[in-house]
Amino acid sequence: MLSRVANLIYWMARYLERAENTARLVDVNASLVVDLQSRRAADDPKSWEPMVYVGGNEERFFELYGKGGVTEENVITFMLFDRRNAGSAISCIAQARENARCIRDQLSSEVWEQLNFCHLELQDHAYHDYQRHGSAEYLNRLKQYLQLFHGIAESMLPRNQAWWFYEFGRLLERADNTSRIIDVKYFTLLPGARAVGSALDLIQWASVLRSCSGYEAFRKSRRGQLTLERVVDYLLLDPFFPRSIRFSVDGAGRALEQILADLPHHATNDCSRQLAALRIALAHADIDGIIAGGLHEYLDEVQSKIADIHEAMRTTFIDYPTAGARVLN
Repeated sequence: MLSRVANLIYWMARYLERAENTARLVDVNASLVVDLQSRRAADDPKSWEPMVYVGGNEERFFELYGKGGVTEENVITFMLFDRRNAGSAISCIAQARENARCIRDQLSSEVWEQLNFCHLELQDHAYHDYQRHGSAEYLNRLKQYLQLFHGIAESMLPRNQAWWFYEFGRLLERADNTSRIIDVKYFTLLPGARAVGSALDLIQWASVLRSCSGYEAFRKSRRGQLTLERVVDYLLLDPFFPRSIRFSVDGAGRALEQILADLPHHATNDCSRQLAALRIALAHADIDGIIAGGLHEYLDEVQSKIADIHEAMRTTFIDYPTAGARVLN
C-alpha cells in the first residue's frame, strides 16, 4: 500500500473517532453541569473550564475567545462548531471527508455516501442548533451519524491493509479520548472531601459511564457500588469493554500485527515496541497503585505514550527515510 493512502485512511479514522469522542466529552460535562446546578450556576466558568484544558487546546481557545471567554456557549461552539479549531467535531468530520474524497477508489460507495451525508448535514450547524434540540438529543444524533458510518465501514470494507490502518487509527484515538473523558471527572471538583462516595459523586460517575456507553455493561459485569476505583478500573483496565483504554490499545496492537504480517522488512520497529510496552503496562497495572500515584498524572502518561506510538507509526510507515531503502522483488 502507498504510504500516502495509508496515511489518509489512518487519519480519516482518527478524525471520525475524535469527532465522536468530542461529542462524548461535551455530553459528560453537560450532564455533570446539570447534576451540579444546585451548587453552581450552569454558565459558571468553573462548570466549563475543564473542557478547555482536557482537550489540550487551551491556547487556541483563549486566542479566539479571550481570557474571560469561558462560557457554556463559547466552549460548546469551540468544541463542536468552530471551523477555526482544527479539533472541533465539525472540523474533524470535514477533514475526514476530504481524506475520503482523495481515496474514494479504496472505499465502497455506501461508506463514502454516509460520510458525505454526515458532512453535508452538519456543516452549517451552530450553537443555536445545539440549544434548540437540547444537549442530549443533539449529541446523540451526532454520535449516531458517526456510529452508522463505522457500522457501514465494518460491514463493507475488505480486511486488507487499508482496513487495518483504519482500525489502528480508530482504536488509538479511542484510547486517548477515553482517558480524556475520565479526566473531565477528575477536573470537576466536588464540594469537599466528604462528598466522595455521596449521592452526588455516584451520579457523576454514572454520567461518565453513560458518556462511554458503559453504564449497563458496568452494572452487569461489576455488580456493586459506583466508586472512583471501580469505575476507573473498568474504563481504564477492563479487557472486554470496547471503549476501555486497555481494550482499545490491545485492538490497536492486533491491527498493527495484521499490517506487519505483509511487511517482513518491518518485523522489528519502534512503533511495535512502544505499543507492546503500553499493552504490557496496562495488563499489569493495579488500580489502587494508579490512584495512589495520581490518576491525572497516570492519564497524562498514557496520553504521552499514545502520542509517542503515533509518532513512531508515522516514521515507520509514512515519512520513513528512503535513502538506502531495500527494494523488494
